[in-house]
Amino acid sequence: MLDFTDTPIETPVTNWDWSPIREVPIRENNEPLVSLSYLPEKMVVSPQYFIQNLPGSYPDLYTRAGVQEKLIAATRKLPYGYKFVIFDTWRSIPTQQALFGQMKSFVKQDHPDYSEAEIQQAALRIVALPSTDATKPSPHNTGGSIDLSIVDENGRLLDMGSPFDDISQRAKTTYYETEETDPKYDAIRENRRLLYHVMTQVGFTNYSEEWWHFDYGNQNWASLTDKGFAIYGATKPEFPWVEAY
Repeated sequence: MLDFTDTPIETPVTNWDWSPIREVPIRENNEPLVSLSYLPEKMVVSPQYFIQNLPGSYPDLYTRAGVQEKLIAATRKLPYGYKFVIFDTWRSIPTQQALFGQMKSFVKQDHPDYSEAEIQQAALRIVALPSTDATKPSPHNTGGSIDLSIVDENGRLLDMGSPFDDISQRAKTTYYETEETDPKYDAIRENRRLLYHVMTQVGFTNYSEEWWHFDYGNQNWASLTDKGFAIYGATKPEFPWVEAY
């Protein structure tokens, strides 16, 4: 196993702009969604939005098959006994709408003087716009986005300096590299570096506003890697008796 904890994080994007990303063309490869629940020795599935009873959420988590393969490759780079804990992957449109609406409410509470345009822009820093446009899908709706962290050999989450879905500036991937460099945060820096580097080493890209969010195959990934096109568009799991959102 390589030691990634001494290597600082340098994200390729400091000011994220959704506009050009949503213009990246998609050449759908029709890869299926697969469950992440069948490899408990490598990852723990913890579907946060189902636990919190959000509309359109499911008790299982699904990714594209290629994302699952890269996740397995990334687990081999973790210290012995460590596992990924997966918070969210493929996301239905109703769930995306619920999250975006809730985020706008948080922004309004914190900034009652904001205009509607300012509220929406602030909300977009944390939650992508819900979309039914096949050419501009929400990243999680493609099955190519994944929200995750790491647990140690005792099943304890590593301290990342802020919780999953934190809406403060501490959520930025490089926050403890650039904004808070006090040595007392060395362990947090090392934990974030571990997650970032094991994921990017196998081909994922990171959304720089969220230390926990990584992409493969979708428009986010295509934009950051200069691939020219995404291979994953909007999708949904297939069930024999139930119509997915």
